[in-house]
Amino acid sequence: MRDPYALALRRQAAALATIERRLAMADLTGKVHEVDPAKRRLRLKLGQDAQGRPVLSPWVRWQEPGVGALSIHSEPAVGEQMRLVSGSGTIGTASIAVPATFDRDHPAPSQASDTTVIARGDVRIEISDRIRLVGPVKIDGAVDIEGDHVNHNGKDIGDTHKHTGVMPGPALTGPPA
Repeated sequence: MRDPYALALRRQAAALATIERRLAMADLTGKVHEVDPAKRRLRLKLGQDAQGRPVLSPWVRWQEPGVGALSIHSEPAVGEQMRLVSGSGTIGTASIAVPATFDRDHPAPSQASDTTVIARGDVRIEISDRIRLVGPVKIDGAVDIEGDHVNHNGKDIGDTHKHTGVMPGPALTGPPA
């Protein structure tokens, strides 16, 4: 005859083990292994098996930094650290990869505490008490500048600028003074 108390304890132990496994699987850290931009999905490397082969997540969506009034698209880079969040504790189609933190492979673009930095490749946008564009920047479209002056390479090119070498008639002038 089986002991009903022992059976109940075994069932509780099994249920507890299941809950602990699901809690452990609810939030995992990994690195981007591959990206499918057309499907907007990626796979994370979550670790290695005993033979040293990568243990990969299924193909999952990634979270964008902004998707409403402020929409920002930034495809994750291979090797970028991300978290795989699975609210139910079961990794699958409902899981989502969210940005994690900077690391040795992808260091922070700034150490400044008073500046917000957005960087991609050789281009940076630095926002503090002013906005600074750094790198090869191309503005495609109309530009309206309001303010009391506009400078280029230290020369005034605003609405009050003057030119050197001015000659009356159809001749070209010299560069801004």
